[in-house]
Amino acid sequence: MWALKAQGSAKAFNSFVSECMKLFYSFSWFVLITVSVCSLAAAPSWFTNYEATHLQAPQKTLHSLLAQHKALPAGTERIYLSTTASKLAHKLKLPLDIKIDATHPLGFVEQQMLDAEKLALQGYYQRSIALLNKIKSNIDESEYPELHVLILRKIIWLHIKQGNYKSLEQLTTKMNQLSEKVIDSILDSRIQLNLSALVASHNGYFDDALSLYQRILNGNPSSTSQAATFNNIGLTLMNMGQYNGAIDYFNQALEIRVIQNDTRRIALTSLNLGIAYRKSKAYSRAKPYLLKAQQLFRTLSNDYGVGNSNIQLAKLYLATNQPALSLTLLSQTIHSLDLEHYTELYFDTHIALAKSHLQLKQYDWALNAATTSLELTTRHNDIEHQLDALLVIIDIHDALKQFEQAYTFQKRYLAIVQQYTQVQNQNALVNIQRELKLTERDLHTARLEQSNLLQQHRIQELQYNQYRLWLTIACVVLIALLFWRSRNKQRYLAEHDALTGALNRTAMYKRLAKHPEPKKGTSHLFVLFDLDHFKKINDTFGHPAGDHTLIHCCKSIHSAIEQSHFIARIGGEEFVLFIPNIKPEHAYPVVEKARLSLCETPIILDDKTHITATASFAYYTSKHTEHSQFTPIYNSLDASLYQAKAQGRNCVVAAAQPLSHEKESP
Repeated sequence: MWALKAQGSAKAFNSFVSECMKLFYSFSWFVLITVSVCSLAAAPSWFTNYEATHLQAPQKTLHSLLAQHKALPAGTERIYLSTTASKLAHKLKLPLDIKIDATHPLGFVEQQMLDAEKLALQGYYQRSIALLNKIKSNIDESEYPELHVLILRKIIWLHIKQGNYKSLEQLTTKMNQLSEKVIDSILDSRIQLNLSALVASHNGYFDDALSLYQRILNGNPSSTSQAATFNNIGLTLMNMGQYNGAIDYFNQALEIRVIQNDTRRIALTSLNLGIAYRKSKAYSRAKPYLLKAQQLFRTLSNDYGVGNSNIQLAKLYLATNQPALSLTLLSQTIHSLDLEHYTELYFDTHIALAKSHLQLKQYDWALNAATTSLELTTRHNDIEHQLDALLVIIDIHDALKQFEQAYTFQKRYLAIVQQYTQVQNQNALVNIQRELKLTERDLHTARLEQSNLLQQHRIQELQYNQYRLWLTIACVVLIALLFWRSRNKQRYLAEHDALTGALNRTAMYKRLAKHPEPKKGTSHLFVLFDLDHFKKINDTFGHPAGDHTLIHCCKSIHSAIEQSHFIARIGGEEFVLFIPNIKPEHAYPVVEKARLSLCETPIILDDKTHITATASFAYYTSKHTEHSQFTPIYNSLDASLYQAKAQGRNCVVAAAQPLSHEKESP
C-alpha cells in the first residue's frame, strides 16, 4: 500500500512538470489545429471512397485502388495509395498486384515503404520502424516534406501500437511543423489529428487531446472515422478517471461498428468497455464484454487481441479474488506470446502471473515470475512495467515478513521514480516506517535520507534556475549573431554584383575615395578591361553561356593576380581592376599575366562545350591621390580601351595621364 502511495506522489509531481511545459505543447497543438482546419477537405477522392466502401465491399475497393494507382504519376500520393492498398490486400489475404515505376527517384522509396508496411502487418514493428527511419534519412526533407509527414505518421502509429510513447512528443511536433510547409496536402489530416491527440492524452494533456478529437468531429468525418474518434475520446476520459463518460463514448463507437459489421473494431471497443467497467469496479458488467472480445479475437486469429483480452480477464479475476482462474488463463496466454512481437503484453502477463501466485500465497512462484518480469523490463528499459514488477516484489517480501529485502527493493523503486520523474516524495519514508516496522535507528536514518532528498530537491531547483539563465543568455547571443549575419549578408548584396561576385560601381567609388595615397616608390594601378565579341558569345551559345563567360573572366583574372586587389563590374561586360601599391615597372607584366590567364583558360559550358574568351585591357598608374576622383582616370582608360579594340583586341594598352591631373607648363 505504501509503495502505491509513493507511486501516486510521483505521478503528482510528474503532472507539475507537465504543467511547466504545457504552454509549449499547447502551442504545438494550436498550430496543428489551425493547419488542419484549412486542410480537412484536402484528402484525395480515392481515400474518401476507400473510407466509405472498404468495409462493405473490400474487394471492389481494392480493385478501385489498383486502378487509381496505375493512373497516378510517381510521387507521394502514389506511395500513400499503395500502402493503403497493401493493408486492404493483407486483410483480404490477396497478393498486391502493383507495378513500381523504377525510372522515377521515388520508385525505390515506394518499394521500401511497401516492405515496411508488410513488416508492420506481420507484427515486426521494430524492424518496420527501423526501415522507415532509414527511408526518411535518405529523402530530402525540403524537397519532399509531405512524404516525410507520411513516414512520420507511420512511425508514430507503430510506436503507439507497441505502447511505446518515448520521444513521440518530438516526433509529433516535427510532423506538425512539416505539415505547415505543405500546400494543398493530399494526406487526410484527421489521421494526423488523431495521432497527435493520442500522444497528448498519454502525456497528460487531456484538454488538448479532447480539443483535437472535437476538431475531427467538427469536420464531418465518415462513420468509420467518427467511431474511431468516439473510441479514442473514451480512452482519454478513462485515463482521466472519468469512467462513466468513457463508457458512454465506447457505447457510441460500438453502435456504429456493429452497424458496419467491423468485427475487429467491435472486438477492440468491447475490450475497452470491459476495461472501463473493471476500473469503475462494475465487475459483473465488465466480464461479458471481455469474454466477447476474447471470442471475437479468437475468431479473427488475432493473437495480440486474444492475449490482451486474457490479461484483462485475469485482472478482473484478481480484483474479484479468483486467483486460480486468473492463473489458469495467464498460464495459457504466456505460451502464445513472444517478446519481440508482443512486448507490452508479455510484461503485463508476467506481472499479472506474479500477482496471481501472490494471492494464492505461492510465494516462490510469485517471486520467480516477478523477478523474471523485472529482468525483462529492465533490459528493455520499460519503466512503467519495471515499477509494477518492483511493487509486486515488495509485496511478496512484505507478506513473507522479509522487511530488509522489501526495504532494498523499495529504495530501488524510489531511485527509479526519482530518476525518471524528478519527484522528491517526502512522505514515502514515513510510509516505509509504518509498513515495514522500522526500528528507531532505521527511522532516524530514514529521516536523514528524507532531509537529504529535500536538500537535493532545492539544489536541483537552483540548478534549474541557473540553466534557465544560461539558456536566456544563449538565446540573446544567438539572436545577436543571426542579426549580425543577416546585416552582413545584406551589406554584401548591396555592394557586390549578384552574378560575378565583383564589386558594383557604387561600392568601387566608396573604396577608392577612402583609399590612401600610394606608398613611397609605388603607384596605384587602374585597369579597365572589356570582353571581346561578348555579344557574339550570347548570340551563338545563349545567355547562360554569356553568364558563364562573365563569371569565368572574374575568376581567372582574380586567380592570376597575386597582389592585394579588387575587381568591380561597372557595365555589362566592362570591369575595373584596382591594385594598390605596385611598382610602376611591374604594372604591364601584371596586366599581361591577367590577359593570358583569361584567353588561355577554356570555358566549359553546361553541355560540355569548350569555348575561349579574350578581353582588351587599358591600364594607368597613379602616384598621387587622384584615385579619389576616378572619373578623369576612367575617361583616359576608356579612350585607351577603344585604342586596344582598334588594334585588334586581346591586347594591353597604357593609358595617358588624365587631363585634369596634367601639370601646368612652367
